[in-house]
Amino acid sequence: MLEIAIVDAFTNQIFSGNPAATLMVEQFPTDSQMQKIAAEMNLSETAFVKRLASTQYQNYFHLRWFTPTQEVPLCGHATLAIAHYLREIEAIKPDQPVIFATLSGDLTVTFEDQLIVMDFPAAFYQECSLRSQQHLAEIFSDLSYQVLGTAQDYIAVLLDSEAAIHSFCPQPQQISQLDELGLIITAIADPESPYDFVSRFFAPKAGIPEDPVTGSAHCSLTPYWAKRLNKKDLRAKQLSARTGELQVCDRGKRVLIKGEAITFLQGRIV
Repeated sequence: MLEIAIVDAFTNQIFSGNPAATLMVEQFPTDSQMQKIAAEMNLSETAFVKRLASTQYQNYFHLRWFTPTQEVPLCGHATLAIAHYLREIEAIKPDQPVIFATLSGDLTVTFEDQLIVMDFPAAFYQECSLRSQQHLAEIFSDLSYQVLGTAQDYIAVLLDSEAAIHSFCPQPQQISQLDELGLIITAIADPESPYDFVSRFFAPKAGIPEDPVTGSAHCSLTPYWAKRLNKKDLRAKQLSARTGELQVCDRGKRVLIKGEAITFLQGRIV
């Protein structure tokens, strides 16, 4: 029997943000079992965490993330969700950093009142192949866009600003043909907006037609917008149907990603 909770991340209201399934276990189930649980939950991510012994850290855990179809090396919203869940069930000392051992190295999470602060590696885009540029041209057809390149996922700036992000209609079959896992589209926020930039994220080949709020995407979005807007601290909004809000900070080779979370459901897998 496994305890499980669904936590809405990057929001303080249920039915918004990005829901992640979170499980704290004494030992990880088999990879096959974890993948089946993630497929059954059918959320963007399901996070599994177990405590590790450490003489250096009081809050030290091994963290793994699964989409409905595969394990992934980094996930922001499920990290935020599991940190919230561990604090809620009093499995950690909230006045101490939480260290997660992951496929992306050790990730540090701290708490600023209700805000959960994640210290992630920055991702810098590189030029993409001619084949991928041709696929992207088909995806965006007559839209005004600029392909920045690839940084784990493809990144494209829609030059018609926020309205173009809202109205973009993704074609999952086309996006699945890209070499990388997913596609990020982004634009500067409208002048009257409280946010600095907006985005959406699509990863149909990972079983995620559109991700509601994507923390890991902001590992590459933050350095780009920090440089373009000439500011280190920014506010971001992901314009999915559920929407979500993030505070981000450019720290060179690292990115701070901040957000809130709320538990929607708790139960057991029998």
